[in-house]
Amino acid sequence: MNNFKVTSLTPFIPAKDYKLSRLFYRDLGFKEVVTIKIGSRFEIDNFGFWLQDYYVEEWAGNFMLCSYVEDIQSWFSRLKKMNLDAEYDKKARLQSEPHEQEGGIMLQFADPSGVLWHVREDD
Repeated sequence: MNNFKVTSLTPFIPAKDYKLSRLFYRDLGFKEVVTIKIGSRFEIDNFGFWLQDYYVEEWAGNFMLCSYVEDIQSWFSRLKKMNLDAEYDKKARLQSEPHEQEGGIMLQFADPSGVLWHVREDD
């Protein structure tokens, strides 16, 4: 019998400044659940990713993630409270406030390495 059920899909995110990126994701609300020599696993609500102590500019500059959330205003408030410019050496940034796009509400932010996150409110 073949069982092709997927139980998880985990991206590997690059970090230009690994220490700063770890701080950023902890401050954002992710829990650092595993740390090894070359990276850390972060999770929130049973979803996660590996943050790598590795960086290639061309790769990071084109790396994007999309997260679907129940309450986009809560995420927006959290990002604003994080004071991105001051706390993360002006490397992390809020790209857009919540707005209508592609039939839904979304916001965008970039982590300290330039990884772009699309946060969309679940319909």
